[in-house]
Amino acid sequence: MTGQPPAVRPAEISQIIAWCARLTAAGSRAGTAETAAYLTAKADLSDIDLARQAAAGARAAADASTPLAAAGTVTLEDQP
Repeated sequence: MTGQPPAVRPAEISQIIAWCARLTAAGSRAGTAETAAYLTAKADLSDIDLARQAAAGARAAADASTPLAAAGTVTLEDQP
């Protein structure tokens, strides 16, 4: 199995699906850092180049929006 990513456990898939559902429910309230973290986890899980590129782009957007976070942008962690 050299060169193959490790097998993905069902619990990992369930966690990614639940995270996606939370982000979808949050809509525009979901912070860019939270979205970047989700996309990174998804890319790590799936090992798909396109997902990795999306995650990198989201991380860059999150880094660029750091001043917005300091100004009080709401993230999922802030939600009740």
